[in-house]
Amino acid sequence: MNNFLPLLLIVPLLALKTAFITPSEDNPVKIGPEELKSWVSHLASDEMRGRANGSPEMKKAAEWISEMYISCGLKPVPGTASYIQDYSFATRQQKTVSERNVIGYIEGADPVLRGQYIVITAHFDHVGVRKGNDADSIYNGADDNAAGTCSLIGVARNIKNSGIRPGRSIIFAAFSGEESGMRGSRHFVSNCPVPLKNIYANINFEMTGHSEFLGKNRYYMTGCKVSDLDDLIGRFNSGKDWKLVDTIKLADQLFFSSDNISFSRVTSAGGKTIGIPSGTFATTALADYIHSPRDEAAYFDFENMAGFVNHFSELILWLSQSRDEIKFTSSSFEKITQ
Repeated sequence: MNNFLPLLLIVPLLALKTAFITPSEDNPVKIGPEELKSWVSHLASDEMRGRANGSPEMKKAAEWISEMYISCGLKPVPGTASYIQDYSFATRQQKTVSERNVIGYIEGADPVLRGQYIVITAHFDHVGVRKGNDADSIYNGADDNAAGTCSLIGVARNIKNSGIRPGRSIIFAAFSGEESGMRGSRHFVSNCPVPLKNIYANINFEMTGHSEFLGKNRYYMTGCKVSDLDDLIGRFNSGKDWKLVDTIKLADQLFFSSDNISFSRVTSAGGKTIGIPSGTFATTALADYIHSPRDEAAYFDFENMAGFVNHFSELILWLSQSRDEIKFTSSSFEKITQ
């Protein structure tokens, strides 16, 4: 036994050291507004024709996201053959729609934590082309949700470029099917490539391209009344320029209206909703341009969006190293254990 004492002392010290690694000037975690502008402008271009589920443009979008994952150095999740997770669903008209999620992976470095996962998500579908009163019939879906998808890619790029290995493993999942009833995220959770009980948290991005709703350097989270994830984030934000606003009345409603709920509501038993702590992070609520032809990249505040991506890159690295458990605070929810 005494021969192992030095090792037993060293491992906790290494873990403690890892927990306090943060990005610095030597390990920059930064993306610029021009890069984000080029990505969003591509994904929300007229050529993508609103990225309706089942369309050829959605396949092109998935291929583009896969190429971006490759450029970011992401790998497929161990045990899977590629970034693509195929699935299909039936519409109300009994039409079968074939779709795909795009999933990438960074392995954690902490020997204790790397078997746990933070899942970063955003949906990349929208509602396509619709005839109406506007001369422009393409619903480009720039803020809803090319912005969230490009935020996800930006975080992946930043983390890989920082040279800092996360403590927990990180999965990046771009979902289709959100506009058709969160089909993609529900399929991912039902066919998860890792054990659901090992997922530490889900961080979902939606509507991150505008700043006029909250002001600069501000974002909100859905689900603040459901788990203490917001408290943990508040600790990270202390002394930083970016702040979490917790007074958005729509946030409680929107918790049940985006892909994060597929994680927090995996199943139910004994009157409890059983799942994984989650939240959607956004800089805009239900603005009048959402689900309209006016949702275009030309109206974005890309400086603010770049700040948001850079902030979350550091935040997610910090969360990946945290020893704190994230708990459900609502008596209606319970963490999944199997």
